[in-house]
Amino acid sequence: MDKKIGKSRILDNKVLWAVVSLLASILLWVYVTTSEGDVIERTYDGVQVVFKGEENLLEKSGLVISNISSETVNVRLKTTRREIAKLSASNITAVVDVSKFNSEGIYNQSVSIEFPSGSNTNSIDIVTVNPGSISFNIDKTSTKTIDLKGRFVGTVADGFAAQPIRFDPQTVTITGPKNEIDMVAYGWVEVDRENADKTIQFASPYVLMDENGNELEIKNITLSDETVSVTVPITSTKEVPITVDLVEGGGATSENVKITCEPSTITIAGDAETLEGINKISVGTIDLASFASTFEDSYKLVLDNSVTNVTGITEVKVTVQVVGLETKKFNVTNISTVNGPAGRKISVVTENIEVTLRGESTVLSKVQANNIRVVADLTDIGSTTGVFQPPAKVYVDGYTGVGAIGEYSVYVKIK
Repeated sequence: MDKKIGKSRILDNKVLWAVVSLLASILLWVYVTTSEGDVIERTYDGVQVVFKGEENLLEKSGLVISNISSETVNVRLKTTRREIAKLSASNITAVVDVSKFNSEGIYNQSVSIEFPSGSNTNSIDIVTVNPGSISFNIDKTSTKTIDLKGRFVGTVADGFAAQPIRFDPQTVTITGPKNEIDMVAYGWVEVDRENADKTIQFASPYVLMDENGNELEIKNITLSDETVSVTVPITSTKEVPITVDLVEGGGATSENVKITCEPSTITIAGDAETLEGINKISVGTIDLASFASTFEDSYKLVLDNSVTNVTGITEVKVTVQVVGLETKKFNVTNISTVNGPAGRKISVVTENIEVTLRGESTVLSKVQANNIRVVADLTDIGSTTGVFQPPAKVYVDGYTGVGAIGEYSVYVKIK
Protein backbone atom coordinates (compact mmCIF):
# COMPACT_ATOMS: atom_id res chain seq x y z
CA MET A 1 0.00 0.00 0.00
CA ASP A 2 2.85 2.44 0.86
CA LYS A 3 4.62 1.63 -2.45
CA LYS A 4 1.55 2.59 -4.46
CA ILE A 5 1.20 5.87 -2.60
CA GLY A 6 4.87 6.72 -3.23
CA LYS A 7 4.64 5.99 -6.93
CA SER A 8 1.58 8.19 -7.29
CA ARG A 9 3.32 11.09 -5.57
CA ILE A 10 6.23 10.88 -7.99
CA LEU A 11 3.88 10.97 -11.05
CA ASP A 12 2.04 13.98 -9.65
CA ASN A 13 5.23 15.95 -8.98
CA LYS A 14 5.03 19.06 -11.26
CA VAL A 15 8.58 20.09 -10.62
CA LEU A 16 9.88 16.80 -11.86
CA TRP A 17 7.96 17.05 -15.12
CA ALA A 18 9.13 20.61 -15.71
CA VAL A 19 12.73 19.46 -15.42
CA VAL A 20 12.11 16.60 -17.87
CA SER A 21 10.51 18.99 -20.42
CA LEU A 22 13.41 21.40 -20.19
CA LEU A 23 15.95 18.66 -20.78
CA ALA A 24 13.97 17.40 -23.83
CA SER A 25 13.84 20.90 -25.34
CA ILE A 26 17.58 21.38 -24.87
CA LEU A 27 18.34 18.06 -26.55
CA LEU A 28 16.00 18.90 -29.51
CA TRP A 29 17.59 22.34 -29.96
CA VAL A 30 21.07 20.83 -29.93
CA TYR A 31 20.00 18.29 -32.58
CA VAL A 32 18.37 20.86 -34.83
CA THR A 33 21.15 23.42 -34.68
CA THR A 34 23.71 20.76 -35.26
CA SER A 35 21.85 19.21 -38.26
CA GLU A 36 20.96 22.61 -39.83
CA GLY A 37 24.59 23.40 -39.90
CA ASP A 38 25.33 20.34 -42.02
CA VAL A 39 26.44 21.18 -45.58
CA ILE A 40 24.59 19.34 -48.35
CA GLU A 41 24.04 19.64 -52.12
CA ARG A 42 20.76 19.94 -53.98
CA THR A 43 19.77 20.48 -57.64
CA TYR A 44 16.97 22.89 -58.59
CA ASP A 45 15.45 22.15 -62.01
CA GLY A 46 13.54 24.68 -64.13
CA VAL A 47 14.91 27.90 -62.69
CA GLN A 48 13.44 30.74 -64.76
CA VAL A 49 15.74 32.85 -66.96
CA VAL A 50 15.16 36.60 -66.59
CA PHE A 51 16.70 39.30 -68.79
CA LYS A 52 17.85 42.27 -66.74
CA GLY A 53 17.38 45.56 -68.61
CA GLU A 54 14.93 44.15 -71.18
CA GLU A 55 12.37 46.92 -70.62
CA ASN A 56 14.95 49.67 -71.11
CA LEU A 57 16.13 47.92 -74.27
CA LEU A 58 12.63 48.26 -75.74
CA GLU A 59 11.91 51.78 -74.49
CA LYS A 60 15.22 53.40 -75.46
CA SER A 61 16.22 51.52 -78.61
CA GLY A 62 13.04 49.82 -79.83
CA LEU A 63 14.75 46.44 -79.53
CA VAL A 64 13.31 43.14 -78.35
CA ILE A 65 14.78 39.78 -77.41
CA SER A 66 13.91 36.65 -79.39
CA ASN A 67 15.17 33.14 -80.25
CA ILE A 68 16.17 32.45 -76.65
CA SER A 69 18.14 29.20 -76.49
CA SER A 70 16.63 28.18 -73.14
CA GLU A 71 13.90 29.63 -70.95
CA THR A 72 15.11 27.80 -67.82
CA VAL A 73 18.32 26.42 -66.31
CA ASN A 74 19.16 23.73 -63.77
CA VAL A 75 21.15 24.92 -60.73
CA ARG A 76 23.07 22.73 -58.28
CA LEU A 77 23.86 24.41 -54.94
CA LYS A 78 25.99 23.49 -51.94
CA THR A 79 24.97 25.03 -48.59
CA THR A 80 23.64 24.29 -45.13
CA ARG A 81 20.36 22.60 -44.45
CA ARG A 82 19.16 25.88 -42.97
CA GLU A 83 19.64 27.69 -46.33
CA ILE A 84 18.41 24.75 -48.38
CA ALA A 85 15.08 24.97 -46.56
CA LYS A 86 14.63 28.57 -47.78
CA LEU A 87 15.26 27.86 -51.47
CA SER A 88 13.14 26.51 -54.32
CA ALA A 89 13.19 26.62 -58.12
CA SER A 90 10.51 29.33 -57.99
CA ASN A 91 12.44 31.79 -55.80
CA ILE A 92 15.84 31.34 -57.42
CA THR A 93 16.40 33.45 -60.56
CA ALA A 94 18.80 32.96 -63.46
CA VAL A 95 19.71 36.47 -64.62
CA VAL A 96 21.06 37.48 -68.05
CA ASP A 97 22.18 41.11 -68.08
CA VAL A 98 21.33 42.95 -71.33
CA SER A 99 21.33 46.47 -69.90
CA LYS A 100 24.46 47.45 -71.85
CA PHE A 101 23.24 46.26 -75.26
CA ASN A 102 21.89 48.81 -77.77
CA SER A 103 22.12 47.18 -81.21
CA GLU A 104 20.72 44.26 -83.15
CA GLY A 105 22.62 41.01 -83.28
CA ILE A 106 23.08 37.46 -82.03
CA TYR A 107 24.51 37.25 -78.51
CA ASN A 108 25.63 34.67 -75.96
CA GLN A 109 25.65 35.81 -72.34
CA SER A 110 26.59 34.01 -69.13
CA VAL A 111 24.00 33.38 -66.44
CA SER A 112 24.22 34.73 -62.89
CA ILE A 113 22.15 33.27 -60.07
CA GLU A 114 20.22 35.46 -57.66
CA PHE A 115 18.67 34.24 -54.40
CA PRO A 116 15.62 35.43 -52.46
CA SER A 117 15.82 38.17 -49.84
CA GLY A 118 17.01 36.86 -46.47
CA SER A 119 19.34 34.25 -47.93
CA ASN A 120 22.85 33.96 -46.48
CA THR A 121 24.63 34.15 -49.83
CA ASN A 122 28.04 33.79 -48.16
CA SER A 123 27.15 30.23 -47.17
CA ILE A 124 25.83 29.24 -50.62
CA ASP A 125 28.16 27.79 -53.22
CA ILE A 126 26.98 27.45 -56.84
CA VAL A 127 28.23 24.05 -57.96
CA THR A 128 26.89 24.03 -61.54
CA VAL A 129 24.51 25.98 -63.77
CA ASN A 130 23.27 24.13 -66.83
CA PRO A 131 23.33 25.72 -69.33
CA GLY A 132 25.81 28.24 -68.06
CA SER A 133 25.12 30.74 -70.83
CA ILE A 134 22.10 31.73 -72.92
CA SER A 135 22.17 32.64 -76.61
CA PHE A 136 19.56 35.02 -78.00
CA ASN A 137 18.78 37.53 -80.74
CA ILE A 138 18.19 41.23 -80.31
CA ASP A 139 15.97 42.54 -83.10
CA LYS A 140 14.14 45.68 -84.05
CA THR A 141 10.43 45.60 -83.27
CA SER A 142 8.03 45.35 -86.20
CA THR A 143 4.26 45.58 -86.61
CA LYS A 144 1.95 43.51 -88.81
CA THR A 145 -1.82 43.38 -89.35
CA ILE A 146 -3.30 39.88 -89.74
CA ASP A 147 -6.74 38.60 -90.65
CA LEU A 148 -8.84 36.49 -88.32
CA LYS A 149 -10.19 33.17 -89.58
CA GLY A 150 -12.20 30.43 -87.97
CA ARG A 151 -14.26 27.28 -88.30
CA PHE A 152 -17.38 25.86 -86.68
CA VAL A 153 -16.58 22.27 -85.67
CA GLY A 154 -19.73 21.46 -83.68
CA THR A 155 -23.21 20.32 -84.71
CA VAL A 156 -26.52 22.10 -85.35
CA ALA A 157 -30.08 21.03 -84.67
CA ASP A 158 -32.20 19.57 -87.49
CA GLY A 159 -33.40 22.25 -89.87
CA PHE A 160 -30.58 24.67 -89.04
CA ALA A 161 -27.22 25.54 -90.57
CA ALA A 162 -24.08 27.30 -89.33
CA GLN A 163 -22.96 30.26 -91.45
CA PRO A 164 -19.37 31.53 -91.84
CA ILE A 165 -17.86 32.98 -88.67
CA ARG A 166 -17.76 36.75 -88.27
CA PHE A 167 -15.20 38.62 -86.16
CA ASP A 168 -15.12 42.05 -84.53
CA PRO A 169 -12.54 43.37 -85.14
CA GLN A 170 -11.86 41.52 -88.40
CA THR A 171 -8.11 42.10 -88.13
CA VAL A 172 -5.62 42.47 -85.27
CA THR A 173 -2.19 44.03 -85.04
CA ILE A 174 0.79 42.09 -83.73
CA THR A 175 4.08 43.62 -82.60
CA GLY A 176 7.38 41.90 -81.98
CA PRO A 177 10.68 40.80 -83.53
CA LYS A 178 10.45 40.99 -87.31
CA ASN A 179 11.77 37.46 -87.82
CA GLU A 180 9.00 36.13 -85.58
CA ILE A 181 6.00 38.12 -86.79
CA ASP A 182 6.97 37.31 -90.39
CA MET A 183 6.07 33.70 -89.58
CA VAL A 184 2.50 34.65 -88.63
CA ALA A 185 -0.07 34.37 -91.43
CA TYR A 186 -3.41 34.77 -89.57
CA GLY A 187 -5.24 34.37 -86.28
CA TRP A 188 -7.43 31.29 -85.81
CA VAL A 189 -10.53 30.48 -83.72
CA GLU A 190 -12.44 27.19 -83.60
CA VAL A 191 -16.01 27.16 -82.28
CA ASP A 192 -17.35 23.91 -80.86
CA ARG A 193 -21.02 23.72 -79.85
CA GLU A 194 -23.43 20.80 -79.93
CA ASN A 195 -26.98 20.88 -81.31
CA ALA A 196 -26.93 24.65 -81.87
CA ASP A 197 -30.26 26.19 -82.84
CA LYS A 198 -29.54 29.91 -82.42
CA THR A 199 -26.77 32.34 -83.25
CA ILE A 200 -23.61 31.89 -81.15
CA GLN A 201 -21.77 34.97 -79.91
CA PHE A 202 -18.93 35.24 -77.38
CA ALA A 203 -15.51 36.76 -76.73
CA SER A 204 -12.62 34.46 -77.52
CA PRO A 205 -8.83 34.40 -77.60
CA TYR A 206 -7.17 33.27 -80.82
CA VAL A 207 -4.04 31.39 -81.79
CA LEU A 208 -1.42 32.50 -84.29
CA MET A 209 -0.96 30.29 -87.36
CA ASP A 210 1.66 30.07 -90.09
CA GLU A 211 0.81 29.90 -93.80
CA ASN A 212 0.66 26.07 -93.65
CA GLY A 213 -1.94 26.06 -90.89
CA ASN A 214 0.44 25.16 -88.06
CA GLU A 215 -0.03 26.77 -84.66
CA LEU A 216 2.85 29.01 -83.58
CA GLU A 217 4.06 29.23 -79.99
CA ILE A 218 5.68 32.65 -79.89
CA LYS A 219 6.14 34.40 -76.56
CA ASN A 220 7.69 37.65 -77.76
CA ILE A 221 4.70 38.98 -79.70
CA THR A 222 2.35 41.63 -78.34
CA LEU A 223 -1.29 41.56 -79.52
CA SER A 224 -3.42 44.65 -80.08
CA ASP A 225 -6.44 42.62 -78.88
CA GLU A 226 -6.11 39.65 -76.56
CA THR A 227 -9.68 38.57 -77.35
CA VAL A 228 -12.13 39.27 -80.19
CA SER A 229 -15.91 39.07 -80.57
CA VAL A 230 -16.89 35.87 -82.41
CA THR A 231 -20.31 35.40 -84.04
CA VAL A 232 -21.54 32.19 -85.69
CA PRO A 233 -24.94 32.86 -87.32
CA ILE A 234 -27.24 29.83 -87.01
CA THR A 235 -30.00 30.02 -89.63
CA SER A 236 -32.98 27.94 -90.75
CA THR A 237 -32.59 25.65 -93.78
CA LYS A 238 -34.95 24.54 -96.52
CA GLU A 239 -34.67 22.17 -99.48
CA VAL A 240 -36.24 23.58 -102.65
CA PRO A 241 -36.45 22.28 -106.23
CA ILE A 242 -34.36 23.70 -109.08
CA THR A 243 -36.20 24.53 -112.30
CA VAL A 244 -36.25 26.83 -115.34
CA ASP A 245 -38.79 29.35 -116.65
CA LEU A 246 -40.35 28.57 -120.01
CA VAL A 247 -41.44 30.85 -122.85
CA GLU A 248 -44.15 28.96 -124.70
CA GLY A 249 -43.87 28.87 -128.49
CA GLY A 250 -43.36 26.74 -131.54
CA GLY A 251 -46.59 24.89 -130.75
CA ALA A 252 -45.30 23.77 -127.35
CA THR A 253 -46.46 24.68 -123.85
CA SER A 254 -45.26 23.65 -120.43
CA GLU A 255 -47.58 20.63 -120.71
CA ASN A 256 -45.60 19.34 -123.68
CA VAL A 257 -42.15 19.32 -122.07
CA LYS A 258 -40.17 17.30 -119.56
CA ILE A 259 -37.61 19.29 -117.53
CA THR A 260 -34.63 17.58 -115.90
CA CYS A 261 -32.22 19.49 -113.62
CA GLU A 262 -29.04 17.99 -112.19
CA PRO A 263 -29.07 18.38 -109.25
CA SER A 264 -32.82 18.61 -108.88
CA THR A 265 -32.84 20.33 -105.47
CA ILE A 266 -30.71 22.65 -103.37
CA THR A 267 -30.65 23.34 -99.64
CA ILE A 268 -30.65 27.03 -98.75
CA ALA A 269 -30.34 28.80 -95.42
CA GLY A 270 -31.62 32.14 -94.21
CA ASP A 271 -34.18 33.91 -92.10
CA ALA A 272 -37.23 31.69 -91.50
CA GLU A 273 -39.64 34.30 -92.90
CA THR A 274 -37.54 34.72 -96.04
CA LEU A 275 -37.35 30.97 -96.65
CA GLU A 276 -41.11 30.61 -96.29
CA GLY A 277 -41.61 32.62 -99.50
CA ILE A 278 -39.11 30.61 -101.57
CA ASN A 279 -40.60 27.45 -103.12
CA LYS A 280 -38.25 26.99 -106.09
CA ILE A 281 -35.04 28.29 -107.60
CA SER A 282 -35.09 29.14 -111.32
CA VAL A 283 -31.68 29.12 -113.02
CA GLY A 284 -32.73 30.52 -116.40
CA THR A 285 -35.39 31.10 -119.07
CA ILE A 286 -35.78 28.81 -122.09
CA ASP A 287 -37.74 29.71 -125.24
CA LEU A 288 -39.53 26.57 -126.44
CA ALA A 289 -39.55 27.97 -129.97
CA SER A 290 -35.74 27.93 -130.08
CA PHE A 291 -35.33 24.14 -130.49
CA ALA A 292 -37.14 21.22 -132.08
CA SER A 293 -37.09 18.32 -129.61
CA THR A 294 -34.28 18.46 -127.02
CA PHE A 295 -32.44 21.32 -125.33
CA GLU A 296 -29.37 20.91 -123.09
CA ASP A 297 -27.27 23.55 -121.35
CA SER A 298 -25.55 24.39 -118.05
CA TYR A 299 -26.48 27.39 -115.95
CA LYS A 300 -24.71 29.18 -113.12
CA LEU A 301 -26.62 28.99 -109.87
CA VAL A 302 -27.04 32.53 -108.53
CA LEU A 303 -28.91 33.14 -105.27
CA ASP A 304 -30.28 36.27 -103.67
CA ASN A 305 -28.07 37.83 -100.99
CA SER A 306 -30.73 37.10 -98.38
CA VAL A 307 -30.08 33.34 -98.54
CA THR A 308 -27.01 31.12 -98.39
CA ASN A 309 -26.14 28.16 -100.58
CA VAL A 310 -25.75 25.35 -98.04
CA THR A 311 -25.36 22.59 -100.63
CA GLY A 312 -22.47 24.44 -102.24
CA ILE A 313 -23.25 23.63 -105.89
CA THR A 314 -22.57 26.43 -108.36
CA GLU A 315 -23.74 24.98 -111.68
CA VAL A 316 -26.88 23.14 -112.85
CA LYS A 317 -27.22 20.98 -115.96
CA VAL A 318 -30.65 21.44 -117.57
CA THR A 319 -32.34 19.19 -120.14
CA VAL A 320 -35.72 20.07 -121.71
CA GLN A 321 -37.45 17.51 -123.90
CA VAL A 322 -40.55 18.11 -126.03
CA VAL A 323 -42.89 15.11 -125.86
CA GLY A 324 -46.02 14.22 -127.85
CA LEU A 325 -45.39 16.71 -130.68
CA GLU A 326 -44.07 16.35 -134.21
CA THR A 327 -42.39 18.68 -136.72
CA LYS A 328 -43.00 19.33 -140.41
CA LYS A 329 -41.20 21.54 -142.95
CA PHE A 330 -42.93 23.90 -145.40
CA ASN A 331 -41.69 26.07 -148.29
CA VAL A 332 -43.33 29.44 -147.75
CA THR A 333 -43.63 32.12 -150.42
CA ASN A 334 -46.08 34.44 -148.65
CA ILE A 335 -43.49 36.94 -147.37
CA SER A 336 -44.30 40.53 -146.41
CA THR A 337 -43.09 43.43 -144.27
CA VAL A 338 -44.51 45.77 -141.60
CA ASN A 339 -43.43 49.06 -140.02
CA GLY A 340 -41.43 50.18 -143.06
CA PRO A 341 -40.00 53.75 -143.25
CA ALA A 342 -42.32 56.34 -144.78
CA GLY A 343 -41.47 57.67 -148.23
CA ARG A 344 -39.37 54.61 -149.14
CA LYS A 345 -40.00 51.90 -151.70
CA ILE A 346 -39.70 48.45 -150.10
CA SER A 347 -39.28 45.20 -152.00
CA VAL A 348 -38.76 41.69 -150.61
CA VAL A 349 -35.68 40.05 -152.12
CA THR A 350 -36.28 36.62 -150.53
CA GLU A 351 -38.84 34.71 -152.59
CA ASN A 352 -38.95 31.43 -150.70
CA ILE A 353 -38.16 30.40 -147.11
CA GLU A 354 -38.24 27.00 -145.43
CA VAL A 355 -40.27 27.01 -142.22
CA THR A 356 -40.43 24.23 -139.62
CA LEU A 357 -43.71 23.89 -137.73
CA ARG A 358 -44.26 21.86 -134.57
CA GLY A 359 -47.52 20.57 -133.14
CA GLU A 360 -49.74 17.56 -132.79
CA SER A 361 -49.64 15.29 -135.83
CA THR A 362 -53.40 15.54 -136.42
CA VAL A 363 -53.12 19.31 -136.77
CA LEU A 364 -49.89 19.35 -138.79
CA SER A 365 -51.41 17.03 -141.38
CA LYS A 366 -54.03 19.65 -142.16
CA VAL A 367 -51.75 22.67 -142.49
CA GLN A 368 -50.77 23.74 -146.03
CA ALA A 369 -48.03 26.13 -147.13
CA ASN A 370 -50.59 28.72 -148.15
CA ASN A 371 -51.76 28.88 -144.51
CA ILE A 372 -48.36 30.21 -143.45
CA ARG A 373 -47.17 33.83 -143.57
CA VAL A 374 -43.69 35.19 -142.94
CA VAL A 375 -43.67 38.85 -141.86
CA ALA A 376 -40.47 40.91 -141.50
CA ASP A 377 -40.51 43.79 -139.02
CA LEU A 378 -38.64 46.89 -140.31
CA THR A 379 -38.98 48.94 -137.13
CA ASP A 380 -35.25 48.99 -136.45
CA ILE A 381 -34.23 49.80 -140.04
CA GLY A 382 -35.00 53.49 -139.81
CA SER A 383 -35.04 55.69 -142.91
CA THR A 384 -31.80 54.40 -144.46
CA THR A 385 -31.67 52.79 -147.86
CA GLY A 386 -30.02 49.58 -149.07
CA VAL A 387 -30.42 45.83 -148.64
CA PHE A 388 -31.23 44.59 -145.14
CA GLN A 389 -31.92 41.30 -143.35
CA PRO A 390 -34.49 42.06 -140.63
CA PRO A 391 -35.93 39.34 -138.34
CA ALA A 392 -39.19 37.77 -139.40
CA LYS A 393 -42.10 36.18 -137.58
CA VAL A 394 -44.09 33.16 -138.79
CA TYR A 395 -47.91 33.09 -138.59
CA VAL A 396 -50.12 30.05 -139.17
CA ASP A 397 -53.62 31.17 -140.16
CA GLY A 398 -56.64 29.07 -139.27
CA TYR A 399 -54.93 26.65 -136.90
CA THR A 400 -54.06 26.67 -133.22
CA GLY A 401 -51.64 24.49 -131.29
CA VAL A 402 -48.95 24.70 -133.96
CA GLY A 403 -46.04 27.15 -134.30
CA ALA A 404 -42.72 27.72 -135.98
CA ILE A 405 -39.48 26.73 -134.27
CA GLY A 406 -36.18 28.46 -134.78
CA GLU A 407 -35.34 32.00 -135.88
CA TYR A 408 -36.11 33.47 -139.29
CA SER A 409 -35.07 36.49 -141.35
CA VAL A 410 -35.53 37.66 -144.94
CA TYR A 411 -33.74 40.09 -147.26
CA VAL A 412 -35.47 43.31 -148.22
CA LYS A 413 -34.42 46.25 -150.40
CA ILE A 414 -35.28 49.81 -149.43
CA LYS A 415 -34.82 52.78 -151.83
